Amino acid sequence: MSEKIIYEKLVQGEPGWCSLRDRSLWKVYGKDRTKYLNGQIPADLSSLPVGQSVHTAALNRKGRIDCELWIANQEEAFYIDAPKENEESTEKRLTSFLVAEKVSIEQLNDSYRLYHYFGLESPKGFELCFFNKRFGIPGWDIWSKTVIENFSCMEVPPRILESFRLEAMIPRWGSELTANIIALEAFLNKEAISFTKGCYVGQEIISRIHHLGQVNQLLTLFICLDDSIPQCEQLSDKNQPVGRLTSSCYSFGYEKPIALGFLRKEYRKEGNVLRSSNDYCLKILKAPPPIG
Repeated sequence: MSEKIIYEKLVQGEPGWCSLRDRSLWKVYGKDRTKYLNGQIPADLSSLPVGQSVHTAALNRKGRIDCELWIANQEEAFYIDAPKENEESTEKRLTSFLVAEKVSIEQLNDSYRLYHYFGLESPKGFELCFFNKRFGIPGWDIWSKTVIENFSCMEVPPRILESFRLEAMIPRWGSELTANIIALEAFLNKEAISFTKGCYVGQEIISRIHHLGQVNQLLTLFICLDDSIPQCEQLSDKNQPVGRLTSSCYSFGYEKPIALGFLRKEYRKEGNVLRSSNDYCLKILKAPPPIG
């Protein structure tokens, strides 16, 4: 089956699956788990439904990103996954403010493997199964203690996963999410950052930027007017640097190369055409406003 057909079947709601081996897992439990985590991240976990997960990040006091997180809500615990490459720093960040709270944080890396199942209906027989849109379309994260060879449906290759991710403008650690990025610049989903909940690390800066409207750059989706896939490079307008690309791939939805990147807000108008440092022409495809 061709990649294009697999992509189209997934868009139509047919089931598919993939294995995600680059994530580490933690279990957070105890009476004060919601209060504790809400003090560490900008998302409001008190409004996260049981059986669902949210994409967010832990920030430093300057509102910049310490680590990317997907947080899932089970009745008696939260399950947090983060890039395996940041396992040590994420563990340190998650536990650094534990003092007297009734909270325990347990790393589960050696026990579980992460799979993602595409489709609206939940796959049966899994204890840790959480609904989300990790790749922009409905699906389920499954943490399994056993190796799963297949789900009796089509396996989704990495090129399609990346196409869905970029089309949905979902930021990823190491590309759109780095220690130099302020959370408001990269996260465009309103669930990632709450402006109504209590205090958390980095809130003062995030609130100030939000209320003053001082986000200088924002995540933007581009379509390449050439047939080649651009690399991560600078963007310019009339020879002036105005942004940079962070991820690129062939899009099975647009049937052209696309790219994610950051662009200064005064240039973010859908339809505008910019040039990259390697002379690619890129048109702005999506330029959503900042959340809030």
